[in-house]
Amino acid sequence: MLKTIKQNILQWWNELDKKYFLGMLLFSSFVFFPLVSQRLTNAYDGMWTTAEYWAGGWEFSNGRWLWPVFSFLRFSLQLEPINAVVCLMLVSLGVTRLHMLFKPAWMRTSCIDWLAGLCYLANTVIGCYLSFAHQSVEFGLAFYLSVLAAVCVIRSRSIAAGVAQGAFLLALSLGLYQTDLACFCMVLLAWFLVLLFRGEEGIKLRCYIAKCLGSAVCGAALYWGILQIILKISGVAMTNYQGGADISVSGILKNLPSSVAKCYELFYRYFFGTLVKHNMLQETAVVFVLIFCVVGAALACRLVRLIRRKDWENIFYGTAALLVLPMMCTVFMVATSQALFYIPMSGGLALFLPVCFWLLDSSREGKTACDAFRKCWNKAEKALILLTAAAVVYGSVFMSAVDQQAMYEGRQATKELSDLIAQTLVSEGYYDNEIPVMLVGNASSSPLFRTHELYHTANPYARVGLFMAETAGTIRFSWDAAFRDYTPIWLNLCDDKTYQKLLETEEIAEMPTFPQEGSIRKMDGVLVIKVLEEYHLDADWKNKMMSGEYD
Repeated sequence: MLKTIKQNILQWWNELDKKYFLGMLLFSSFVFFPLVSQRLTNAYDGMWTTAEYWAGGWEFSNGRWLWPVFSFLRFSLQLEPINAVVCLMLVSLGVTRLHMLFKPAWMRTSCIDWLAGLCYLANTVIGCYLSFAHQSVEFGLAFYLSVLAAVCVIRSRSIAAGVAQGAFLLALSLGLYQTDLACFCMVLLAWFLVLLFRGEEGIKLRCYIAKCLGSAVCGAALYWGILQIILKISGVAMTNYQGGADISVSGILKNLPSSVAKCYELFYRYFFGTLVKHNMLQETAVVFVLIFCVVGAALACRLVRLIRRKDWENIFYGTAALLVLPMMCTVFMVATSQALFYIPMSGGLALFLPVCFWLLDSSREGKTACDAFRKCWNKAEKALILLTAAAVVYGSVFMSAVDQQAMYEGRQATKELSDLIAQTLVSEGYYDNEIPVMLVGNASSSPLFRTHELYHTANPYARVGLFMAETAGTIRFSWDAAFRDYTPIWLNLCDDKTYQKLLETEEIAEMPTFPQEGSIRKMDGVLVIKVLEEYHLDADWKNKMMSGEYD
């Protein structure tokens, strides 16, 4: 058995396009060097957990049953920059596998092929993964396993082997992060279009459809079955976080029309709205309209080629596949239509344009184009796609840079504010950390929180200092992290119940804001520090944040 494993590893290594992989890894390391080198984190979980994080019951209750295993293997330590480098390696490997899948044997690695990979690796979602230092490895591995699952389905010679391999790897990917189902489904659908455009026979197409559906259904069933066993053994109940506890077959079927509509809505808001700031060119809406016009026209040309063959079954397949492809970017929303959408869930959306570029590049007529017009059109199409891909990479690199700059400036501003509070407390004789402390308000809203305007153009996750004001607990976690990691003083922050009680008092409302005289006051045995005037908790904070109200 060990000999077989060794042979498989050697075969995998020999087949790997090492030049492409190293190119992807070096590029991504260059783009995210500030984040990795300065150990930048996001404004929420990344800031709260900077040293170690023991995954366990919470991950089980969220359906991520494989997460604790890999957390255990690395002793739940951050080990930066190791975690970040491993994450980038895994994502680069996944992108390299996609490049190797779509590149025909007769075609050299083209500029479009290179740019397609760079499109994904420059996306802000990769920076978001890295900003969760305690779980970046799991994010990267989930993506790689989803890609590997799709490749195994495509490359398998029999339906049974394709279903078995694909289902197993898909279940592992879902056990780490469920939203990578979108990557799996999108790759399979894109390859289906490649087969159609290349003129594959109907029997092969139907066999492929059977493999895809079988692997998806069996993979989801295997994932769910393992989850139920683990929940039963551990005694952990499924949480209602993102609607996880309410998932059922009947619920999915009942909400299917609204779920499908939600998928298309998210697709539109991602590329033409402000759902996620993933590209600097988003601000000029006409640019992405032109990008989609180029991609859409190129796909339409291939559909026309299909129509000319007058194979009505394949025409139906091709039309349906093109219409469904945008939905695949967020297909996981079909199971949890009421879930809030966060940037780590945008991996499928980030992969859409790269997959389209690979699809178009691998389905070009190439040397078979015989007449002058078709040759001229092929050259023009290639140039337009090349320009489009370059524009996406260009805008993505700078948007990722903005997010990293926001993380850096936010951390510095939060540190300066925390240092000033600490100095004031010490000067007023606060040495006994047994006295509970209550910090009222959000750091980023303080007049002492100084950043460049660029900070406000970043994604909310990157704006360190924009503390989640949903509950007393989230505020406390953020202030605790700020004083724990940024200042030489440790504060004993009051419990959530006390925070809630004091927050409603008239006495706090009448206090001036820090650093004015009277902004620090002792109440009911708690040292209260009022950071800003608008300090009340907002239970709908997450919804408002995602709608852009906090921008």
